[in-house]
Amino acid sequence: MKKIEAYIRVSKFDDVKNALLNIGIRGLTTYDVQGRGEQIGSVFSNEGESFIKGELIPKKKIEIFCIEEELDKIISSIMARAYTGKEGDGKIFISNVEDVIKIRTEQRSN
Repeated sequence: MKKIEAYIRVSKFDDVKNALLNIGIRGLTTYDVQGRGEQIGSVFSNEGESFIKGELIPKKKIEIFCIEEELDKIISSIMARAYTGKEGDGKIFISNVEDVIKIRTEQRSN
């Protein structure tokens, strides 16, 4: 099993969510977060607002757990819908999930 963590522009969230629904991905968790990349010092525009590089920028974090076979289509959907070609489009992190336990049934799956 894999865990996908995607940090995207707030303005692209609905597009990404709908793209995921269109490929059959129903389960996801979202968070409102703030962050920044490595650039610090100059002014840039993000979603119509100006920021000094180094300030924290509002982003949307999406978490999805999936089987290996779904990974590529999920990543492709996120990248296609989150892309603007401008600084601040975001990042996707993928990690392995060692085990999953359903609390109600105590069923384990890995």
